[in-house]
Amino acid sequence: MLDNSDDELGEYAHEEILQALVARLLTSADLDQLCDEADLPQLTHDDGTPVTVTSARVYRDAGVLTLDRGVWLELSDGSVFGLTVTIARRPRDEVTLRRR
Repeated sequence: MLDNSDDELGEYAHEEILQALVARLLTSADLDQLCDEADLPQLTHDDGTPVTVTSARVYRDAGVLTLDRGVWLELSDGSVFGLTVTIARRPRDEVTLRRR
C-alpha cells in the first residue's frame, strides 16, 4: 500500500528508494571524508588533492533493456562508474511506504 504522495514510486519502490539512497550517500560529503569515515584509503590526484564525485545521476535501466536501476558516478579524475540496483527477490508480504 502506498501513501498518495508516493504514487510515483509504484511497484518499483524498493529499487527507486535504494537508487536514491545510494546517490544521496555518495554525494552527502566529500569522497575523502566518506573514505575516512569508512576507514578506507583516499583517492588523490597527482598534486595530492582529493578526487571528488562531480556527478551522481540515477538511471532507470542499465542500458540493456532491463528493469534494473542504478547510479552513474563521475569522478574528478575523469573516471565513470555505474552502480546497478538489481532485483534478486521481491518481498513476500505487502510493504507500506511512509514518510517520517
